[in-house]
Amino acid sequence: MTPGPRASRRRRLAGLPRAGFAALAAALCVLSLVPLLREALERNALGHKLEKAERRVPPAPDPRTCRELAAAWLLRPVLASWGDVGGCGVGGAASTGGGIKWVGRGVTGGLVDIQCTASQSFYPDGAEQLTFNTRLAHNLTPKWTLAANIPFRYNVEEVLNAADETRTAHLPGFGDIGLEVTRKLGITNAHSLTLSASFPTGAHDAVRQGVVLPQRMQLGNGAVSGGLVYEHTRDAVWGIMIFGGNLFYNGWENRIGESLTGGDFRGPTASAYAHVGYILGPFVPSAGLTVTGRLMDDRERGSGIGAPWAMIVPNLTLEWSSDWVALLVSASLPLSFENGIENWLVGVGVQTSLF
Repeated sequence: MTPGPRASRRRRLAGLPRAGFAALAAALCVLSLVPLLREALERNALGHKLEKAERRVPPAPDPRTCRELAAAWLLRPVLASWGDVGGCGVGGAASTGGGIKWVGRGVTGGLVDIQCTASQSFYPDGAEQLTFNTRLAHNLTPKWTLAANIPFRYNVEEVLNAADETRTAHLPGFGDIGLEVTRKLGITNAHSLTLSASFPTGAHDAVRQGVVLPQRMQLGNGAVSGGLVYEHTRDAVWGIMIFGGNLFYNGWENRIGESLTGGDFRGPTASAYAHVGYILGPFVPSAGLTVTGRLMDDRERGSGIGAPWAMIVPNLTLEWSSDWVALLVSASLPLSFENGIENWLVGVGVQTSLF
């Protein structure tokens, strides 16, 4: 039986919603692909821009001599994987040893951070003091650091023996071993406080040529001593600035054998310092100035020895660092109003991090 005109029209009307839904679904699918298409077009355009930019960059120079190769290696930019660059507590008071101050990049971040410094002091009267200091540090947390200092000294000085004859005395040995705890402060660790203590492990009553050596010649204080150091580090685009101050108590009077006149006493001191370093690739040349005041007079065998009450110490340092080792050379010239040049000091240092 052939359907009538009314039935055919009902079927056509019923098919219209289905066709509309299909068209709407197709439109939605197309719209969902638009963001993907746009992203593909943008990625393609960015790729063309990068290719054009690479064509405009001149090729790297090709060193042709050993001198050019060495210069390119020494002056290459450094991205130290372990080292901290600039501030964030890098300079810290704990970075001093034997009159040497680390200012620029350091090599840190391992289980044990190691600093080894050697400094030689020359006095106008001919005395010499050679100091090797090894500092072992461990970062307990990003804010707390624990360190130990182990000094070895070799002192040389002219002394009067028991027969009032001038003889050269040599005294090598370990000095006073020290411990220190550092707390970094601030969001960027730009501030730090260090509390240190030294224990009388070095000889303070050594005898040479039949006499007890002078206080300056001895390896240790003969008494427990301690200090507190505050330091602030500021970074700049061109380099680093470090400002700090410290207060050291060098221990009470020690005893020299059965002497009735008393022992040796080293008075407490207070210092303020500033160092400025310029970052030049892997190199950091720096200049510093320290002003030190003595709060009490030193005494030797119970009597004053006329030690200067104030000193000004200019310092020049050059550091070089890679991602695993840092090297340093330094020179200082302590000056006082009483004596002029007290002594002059040169030093070298090496720094690395293990594990």
